[in-house]
Parts: sequence; structure tokens; C-alpha cells
Amino acid sequence: MKTTMKAFTLLAGTFFASSALSAELVCDVYPKGNTTNHTWGNGTSHCDGIDMSFGNSTSGRFYLKNVTKPIKEVQWSGSARCSGGTSCNVTIRAYAGASASALILYKDGTWERTNTAYATYETGY
Repeated sequence: MKTTMKAFTLLAGTFFASSALSAELVCDVYPKGNTTNHTWGNGTSHCDGIDMSFGNSTSGRFYLKNVTKPIKEVQWSGSARCSGGTSCNVTIRAYAGASASALILYKDGTWERTNTAYATYETGY
């Protein structure tokens, strides 16, 4: 019983320590053109861009912010199809948007799942 309680305490401590970290997933949208494009919320978890290019997509990026410990690996999910690293470039489809989250594995053995970030894009259609 004593061994079981120690194991449970260790497991619970690891879970709560992992979930109390503060890394944040944010995004940027890069509308096309130089004169009639606008962005809102770049560097936050909800970013948006608009332009009058009449294109069907633009580029964007999801990236980690406020990471306080050395990272061993990042596993991206959602629209972010990268194989690691602390940022992931994406194509954002007009009126469809993109979303992503990440699982961060730290070098000290702890882990953290980030918030979900959302990027949207509108064009002259």
C-alpha cells in the first residue's frame, strides 16, 4: 500500500507539473500585396488577414511563445504539418482558415500540450 501511494503521488505530481507550464501557441497571417492588406491579432492565438488579391490562399505561421525550458521535441497537429521545430509555416485557405496545436516534450522529461491557435484569411472574392 505504501509503495502504491508513493507511485500515485509521483505520477500525480508529474501530471500537474506538466500541465502548469506556460508555453503558448500563436499565429501570424501574411496577406498578399503591399497597399491594401490588413492583419489583426498577429502574435496572438486568433489572427486574421484580409487583402484584395483575389487569390485563394496566403501564407501564415504558427509558433511557440513563452517557452521557459529546453525543448526535446515538438509534435504539431491540425493544419500545422511540420516535423518539429518551434514554428511551422502553413498555407491558409481563403474563408476556410487553419488551426493548430502542439505537444511539447521537454528535455527534463515533462510535457505540455498547447492551446489551439486559429488563423483566418479573407480575400476579394
